[in-house]
Amino acid sequence: MKIAVTLLCAAVIAGVLAFLANAYFAPLFLNSRLERLHEQGLPKITIERGGIVYCRMKADDFRFPLPPGSRGTNGLVTGGFDTVDGSVEARFEDGKQMTAGGYQSWLSAKVKVGGCPDGPGRAAD
Repeated sequence: MKIAVTLLCAAVIAGVLAFLANAYFAPLFLNSRLERLHEQGLPKITIERGGIVYCRMKADDFRFPLPPGSRGTNGLVTGGFDTVDGSVEARFEDGKQMTAGGYQSWLSAKVKVGGCPDGPGRAAD
């Protein structure tokens, strides 16, 4: 019985240490989360349903919406663990257009401080 309790306590302690290492210490010292260290090809950009641009990086992820009435193409990205340098081309349907200032005004009303667009299923990772 003592052996079972000892093994259970060791497993719980190991689980807590692994969680702390992944959630707190790895981003500080490795600029990454432990579960993403093996992933290749990061950062990468994908366009999610609803016109949300999703950028996955080793340390953090972010999302932002495309202008209304557009679709994203040509997601090119380079960068490091927690930096990104890239672009997404927004193509408008039916000859509609939006200026950079108009997109900035529209975006400031849609994205909360911290960068997560409003709406269901848009929680930050």
